[in-house]
Amino acid sequence: MRKTLLAALAAATLVAGCGVQPTGVIPAGPGPSIRATTGPAVVGGGLTLYFVSDGRVIPVTRPSEGFISPEGAITLLMKGPTEREAAQGLTTFIPPEVGRVEVYSGQPGTMVLPFTTRKLSSQALNQLVCTAIAASPSTGQGPVAPGMNLTSPDGDMYYQTCKAG
Repeated sequence: MRKTLLAALAAATLVAGCGVQPTGVIPAGPGPSIRATTGPAVVGGGLTLYFVSDGRVIPVTRPSEGFISPEGAITLLMKGPTEREAAQGLTTFIPPEVGRVEVYSGQPGTMVLPFTTRKLSSQALNQLVCTAIAASPSTGQGPVAPGMNLTSPDGDMYYQTCKAG
């Protein structure tokens, strides 16, 4: 009993004597809510969409349940940032009347736009390409291509890399 009492007193003395004084809550602003991820959205992982902040395309992770296809991710992207994301200064350069965008897998994948690519700014095209790549499932045959072929009804086709960050 005496050994237990001595051990307890020694521990209390060490804790009390360490010089750390109790403080109140120190405001440090909101916790981080934007983080980069790669690969498909799976349970517990999240879905990465790309929005614009200060003219730069940046990744934003939203919680998701199950796999979301690249087309599904682009549909969410075209709805724009949530209220919370907008309050953090995020926006989109994709106009709301864009229409259905189709994504086909491959190395690289292909994105079929329902309009000429000249209709969108470079940031808007980057948002689409980066979001589609992030939502594309990995084939396990090596790294995912850093870009996609873009094609439109007017016959334009070119390769666009994801330039984010």
